[in-house]
Parts: sequence; structure tokens; C-alpha cells
Amino acid sequence: MPSPSLIIIAVLIGLAAGCLLGTQPSVNGHLGQNVAHPLQASLISFGSGTAILLALSFATGAFPPQFTSPASSLPRWTWLGGAIGVVMVTTSLIFVPKVGSLAWFAAVMTGQTLIAILLDHYGWLGNPRSPASPLRVLGAVLLVAGVLVIVQAKRMERQKPPSEAVINPTNPDPNV
Repeated sequence: MPSPSLIIIAVLIGLAAGCLLGTQPSVNGHLGQNVAHPLQASLISFGSGTAILLALSFATGAFPPQFTSPASSLPRWTWLGGAIGVVMVTTSLIFVPKVGSLAWFAAVMTGQTLIAILLDHYGWLGNPRSPASPLRVLGAVLLVAGVLVIVQAKRMERQKPPSEAVINPTNPDPNV
């Protein structure tokens, strides 16, 4: 069992990383609106990340990658992390400009939580088995309910007449 201070540090770093991750779809979405095709924006996004990883790997002596097990012995799904990243980045840069960060991230986090319950419950993809307790399932149900509330709020905001729209003080045009 980790120490309480380690848990607090992990939670704080997780919150900070989550906040940073929460900005990524908006950043990529803006990029996507300013290039000719969403795949170009995704390529630029992954290109900058790859350049940073290469620089850090060279600087720390972690390049080239070295396996602790033969690469050929790893399960095929091990190699799909980058492909999943492509799906996440590309879909977020397409949809965040249309639906906003809140609805997108609420859906993504809920999807992550739902699959995490299954991964833990069945021990899939190398996870330690941890039963889907009623309390965990309740948490996931509450997340799904939260997404529905967020989507409904977005619908209601779109239906408001312009006189009731919230005006951004830096841009008084309610249509922006």
C-alpha cells in the first residue's frame, strides 16, 4: 500500500496532468481549423510530440528503446497505443470546435471509466483483476448521468433567444 503522502502527490500530479490534457483538444481543434485537413493537424500534433520525446530520450540516454522482453513475445495489442492516440487526437480536433471541450471531455472521461471498469473486472490487457463493485458501477452511472446533463445543458443554451445569450466581455457578439 503506498504511503498517504505518495497518494496525495500522485493525485495532485494527476489533477495537473488532467488539466493540461483538458487543453489538448482545444489546442488541436484550433490547429485543425487552420489547416486544410484534420489529418494534417493530427500529423503536426504528433510530430511535435515525437520531436520532444526524441529530444528527451537523447538527453536522458533513453534512446534507442531497449526491451526487457523480446519485442516479438509481446501481445499484438501492445503496439496499438499510438493508433489509439491518433483516434483520440484526430476525433477531438474535429469535434471539440463543434461541441466544445466540456461535452467532449465528459464523454471521453466517461468512456474511459466504463472501459476501465471492464479492464479491471476481467483483468484484460494485463490489468490486475479488481471486481466491478456496486460502488464503482454507481460512480460510472453517475458519470453517464453527468454527460447527459452536460449535453442537455448545451441543447438548452442553443435554444435560448439571442437576448438571453451569455455575452463574452472580450467579444460582445453572442454568436461567437
